[in-house]
Amino acid sequence: MHNLKLLHIVLVVCFIAAGCSQNDSQREFENDAFALPDGITKTNDLGEVINEQIDPDDWRVAPFFQGLVIVDPAFPNPVLTNGRVRINIQITVVDAVSGLRVFVIHDFNTFKQVYPDDPRAPLPPGLKSINLNPLDIARIPENPQGIYRLIITDGRDNVITYGDIEIE
Repeated sequence: MHNLKLLHIVLVVCFIAAGCSQNDSQREFENDAFALPDGITKTNDLGEVINEQIDPDDWRVAPFFQGLVIVDPAFPNPVLTNGRVRINIQITVVDAVSGLRVFVIHDFNTFKQVYPDDPRAPLPPGLKSINLNPLDIARIPENPQGIYRLIITDGRDNVITYGDIEIE
């Protein structure tokens, strides 16, 4: 009986420690997400990665969403001003994600929501494609060229993924 109690205590401590580690990993991921852009993952019009060595951190999945979603890099990247940029998110589990929102960082203090979705609605499993107009992303639509950081969150403001796109 004593060994069973000891085992129970050890399991509870391990569970709490794993939860803290998960929270720390998510916080670190979110700190990385809210940095300024630092390169792109080059993709073609079909979504195939041409060169991810430029920025290997782009489009990783946050620790809270590991195994729940799969994110394809934004494509095409770079994108022309008269084109569209697309991000595919595969949701693999029922009720894993409630709503999707996309924000662009224009500087450390300026964020703009460029893709709204109902934050209360759980998304069904399957493919969710986000299509964005580069001129909506740009800080100055009359002069949109540049690299921009996109952050994708769920409706509860948990960061799912982030990455940089270049508008040419």
